[in-house]
Amino acid sequence: MTLHAPLIATPQRATDPATSVAPAAAAVTAERRRLLTLAASAAWVGTPAAVFAAPGGRRGGAAVGPLPRLAKGLNLSHWFEYERGQGLDLPEMQQLLAAGLDHVRIPVDPAVGGWLPERMAPPDFLAALRDAAGMAVRAGLEVVIDLHLEPSDKQRIEDSPELESGLVRLWTQMVGALVGLPADKLAFELFNEPQYYGLQRWRWPPLQRRLLAAVRALAPQHLVLLSGSGGGSFEALSGLATRTPGPVAYVFHHYEPFLFTHQGAAWLDERYTTAGLRSGLHYPPGAAADGELRLSRPHPRAAQELQDYYRSGWGQQRMHSEMQRAGQWARQRGVRLLCNEFGCIRAQVDVASRYHWLGDVRRALEAQGIGWTVWDYTDIFGITRQSAQLGHLGRRQLDSEAFAALGLSSQRMVR
Repeated sequence: MTLHAPLIATPQRATDPATSVAPAAAAVTAERRRLLTLAASAAWVGTPAAVFAAPGGRRGGAAVGPLPRLAKGLNLSHWFEYERGQGLDLPEMQQLLAAGLDHVRIPVDPAVGGWLPERMAPPDFLAALRDAAGMAVRAGLEVVIDLHLEPSDKQRIEDSPELESGLVRLWTQMVGALVGLPADKLAFELFNEPQYYGLQRWRWPPLQRRLLAAVRALAPQHLVLLSGSGGGSFEALSGLATRTPGPVAYVFHHYEPFLFTHQGAAWLDERYTTAGLRSGLHYPPGAAADGELRLSRPHPRAAQELQDYYRSGWGQQRMHSEMQRAGQWARQRGVRLLCNEFGCIRAQVDVASRYHWLGDVRRALEAQGIGWTVWDYTDIFGITRQSAQLGHLGRRQLDSEAFAALGLSSQRMVR
């Protein structure tokens, strides 16, 4: 998936344990856990895309043309992050469109391309990124370019505010390379899951405004996606000013119930969750056999976490209730929100439960008119059975049940 916070994250670059450790200070650690829990359990929806996409519409007094719909999409993780192993070609892009998708989100970890916040020169990956985004547009898809730093790199910038100018410069360079793509096909996501936990959370809004200004200087008509701090939590997002000039939308991620969606995820910090020690857990909660499932190793909080999962009430009704509450929040403020990450790990999960969860989330989102972007395409949270491996371009082994749960058709995809 992503959500590059220690509790709600894909595997970090390599296996550096430092990237999955909470802040040292006890007060910040407690606050971080609280906000991450809220982030994982919250889901927010927005007004229909047509409100913002109507030709000749206005936002902040300026005329706005058609904007990306971003109704049904998937994350192309690993293409411009990690080991760079999930690239696509044009025919496969076209088949994603034929399956019923309208957009792709391309997470970009600039450090993989040699970027450093102190570096003045444009990073080397910009031409490849422009080619990838252009390919998606030629295929008929919309594209979200998502700045997707690792937690350790986020922390370095957070600890050294003077490095924030490097992020502003990076966005100027990326938009300069991409702004030729049409505004109805391209959106920019300023920062995936900003950290700024606890007492540092006040520093995120002014930085986000600086990043937005850098993008607006070159792309005043393009949609920009905004988020809150604390891993993108609802609590932090609700404190942001929502009367932002120009076309914007707000984003959130949904991976609840976390004990289910992240079971067997070995990179998780066991101080906060036993999900990584589990396998075979069912959704919705309540399967009697789950109490007999063995952990990969004992943990003192394991029994209590399982009981909490049983009592959580997660299922179709709660999923719809959460999204409805979020939809009301968004409508009251007249803002558009998107769920641009939701997903469930596949290797350690009861297969039928995984499809049930994907379907429940997707239907709850669509019932509120919220666009979604599933995490991810071919990796460990993927909707193909084949992992993202170099040399397998265009030869994905499809998971037709996952496509069906998402309301998509796999009949015309590569086999």
